[in-house]
Amino acid sequence: MSLPHELVQDDQYLVRYLLGLLPDDEAERLDEAAIVDDEVAFRVRNVEEDLVDGYVAGTLDWDTLQQFSAIYLASPLRREKVQFADRLLSAVDRAQQKKDAARPPVVEKVQAFSPRPPVTPRMASRPGFTWLPAAAALLILSCSALLFEEVRLHRGLSEAQRQRVAMNDRAQTLEKQLVDQRATTTDTQKELDRIRTAALPMPAFVLLPQTRATAPVSTIAVPSGAGVVTFDLRLDANDFPRYQVALKDPATNLIVWRSDILAPNPGRRPPTISVAIPANVMKPQHYALELTGRSAAGGLESIGNYGFQIEAR
Repeated sequence: MSLPHELVQDDQYLVRYLLGLLPDDEAERLDEAAIVDDEVAFRVRNVEEDLVDGYVAGTLDWDTLQQFSAIYLASPLRREKVQFADRLLSAVDRAQQKKDAARPPVVEKVQAFSPRPPVTPRMASRPGFTWLPAAAALLILSCSALLFEEVRLHRGLSEAQRQRVAMNDRAQTLEKQLVDQRATTTDTQKELDRIRTAALPMPAFVLLPQTRATAPVSTIAVPSGAGVVTFDLRLDANDFPRYQVALKDPATNLIVWRSDILAPNPGRRPPTISVAIPANVMKPQHYALELTGRSAAGGLESIGNYGFQIEAR
């Protein structure tokens, strides 16, 4: 938001700005205006030069002098401006004093009808008055250079801050993309492992019927993602044309899963019944397969039980 024109033309308003007496929001607006508007920068520079000249010449009022000393001189760059103006004015005074000392005395003639023109207090107050225009021009040039450098540094700082914010945003974006890519890679690897596991056929596990004699129980490791587990159940004799298999949990004696009607494998010696059980109905524990024979007349007869232990892999 631009400043009203009447504020830019108000010297006292600009003096308050230079002495840090404006509210923060107005000072920030004037900072921005001095950077983007050459007219505002020129007005601020002229008022600042007059303020520095007044301090060096000792013409500031008491309140302004106190504020100038406490606020304006707190900046090293502004102290350099004041020191330069003081040295310049001192050099002009010394040069004028040498010139006056080398000038021969002037004998004034009394003229009755031609009185000497009165000397104004401003001209009599300082012998180096004739040098002041040149000194003021040099001071303006120096202050302009310092103000230009200050504006250039301010712009450079703003650009550096903008680039830092942009780099931080870019780094956060890349970090998020990296995290997303890692998650995608992990999910893809898991899916690939699952497909490979499902694509590789598992060998059939051969089970023997349980007897009264104590025998070790077969342990079967089922890979994660496996579809089915195939069992070959050995028969002592093939006495039935059809069979059926039930998966039982020995701890509860409940049937977990039951097969369709199965036929014995032709030509296998010894005779075998093959059954494929979905892997997802089994968990790591002890199970038993109960084999039942079906006669041609529809009668059922228990053939035997086949125990095994499931382990996850």
